[in-house]
Amino acid sequence: MSGGAGDTAIVVVHTHRPPMPHKPDPRILLVDDHALFRTGLGMILREAFPGSTLLEAPSLAEAMKVAAVPTLDLILLDVHLPDANGLSRIQSLQERFGPVPVLMVSGSDDVSQIAQAREAGAVGYLSKSANGAQMVTTLRECLSGGRAFPFEGYARAPATATVLTAREGGAGRPNERQLSILRLLGQGAPNKAIARQVGLSENDVRAEVSWLTEMLDATSRQQAYEVAVQRGWLAP
Repeated sequence: MSGGAGDTAIVVVHTHRPPMPHKPDPRILLVDDHALFRTGLGMILREAFPGSTLLEAPSLAEAMKVAAVPTLDLILLDVHLPDANGLSRIQSLQERFGPVPVLMVSGSDDVSQIAQAREAGAVGYLSKSANGAQMVTTLRECLSGGRAFPFEGYARAPATATVLTAREGGAGRPNERQLSILRLLGQGAPNKAIARQVGLSENDVRAEVSWLTEMLDATSRQQAYEVAVQRGWLAP
């Protein structure tokens, strides 16, 4: 958890359902093997949600032993557990506790891993290097029925980082490399060619394209480019 200042970054929070008020006393299960992180997050939760209950488990096996009643409101699941890959165990936890939203937690901001979390059914992705304000924003969004994934790397963002949500009609401006990807999408370039041009792997390009089309509410690669032009980010 970082509290230092740095270059301003943008966190884009996508909400695909109407916003719902979150419970004032959420019941949250944190599955993470790092005791220091669990302690720090517990302090943040108690301050942001005074009536909250935080249940902790250092492994998947221990998480499965947690009492299922009363119903959990959110599960925070570490990607790398000592006994499991969290990305492959979302369904197992939901079979155990019911259709509880799962927020992935990781020390990595790798775009491929973030894309995998979305595809696995997580409602969000929280970097352990995020500061307290960003963590609270992500938790509130997920507890309100929304989805929260980082758009640009926000590990360096200060607590005053701009947060724009889909329901506010906003979207963060892509960085220069993402604008290059959008420009190449408009030219009809395949992922392999884009990867060579922008210096990324094909997997990372695939993840970036998926994220950009979702962020822009586009249904195709070409439409993502057209939306970027309409917003004045790219010249036609």
